[in-house]
Amino acid sequence: MVEIIGIVLTLLTIVFVAYPLLQKSQRKVSFAVNHQNEDLLARKNEIYAAVRDIDFDYRMGKLSEEDYASLREQYKQEAVKIMHALDRMAGHTPAESKRSGAKDGNTRFCHACGAQTQREDEFCSACGARLK
Repeated sequence: MVEIIGIVLTLLTIVFVAYPLLQKSQRKVSFAVNHQNEDLLARKNEIYAAVRDIDFDYRMGKLSEEDYASLREQYKQEAVKIMHALDRMAGHTPAESKRSGAKDGNTRFCHACGAQTQREDEFCSACGARLK
């Protein structure tokens, strides 16, 4: 009886250890998608920071109006491309993203990162910023 229990425990241990090794190929795909998503989100945050910086520089008189307009448009176009890529990764089309906006009046957007939040939220779930 003790031998049977020992054999069963040994087999369960082997299955427990071998299972993650057999699932390795599935995790690689998942990690690649997650890293691409993280890279896009990081770039989106960099663009938002750059837009805030050029807005500040323009108000301080460090940028001419032409430079400001061209830089802002350049960042805006890049941000739109990144948002479309993020939507495609999430399985949404751009038209669905527009339709899923704040129609119900119960949603709003974070001023820091642009993430969609609920009206009753005090903090952004994406970046942690306090919502106004």
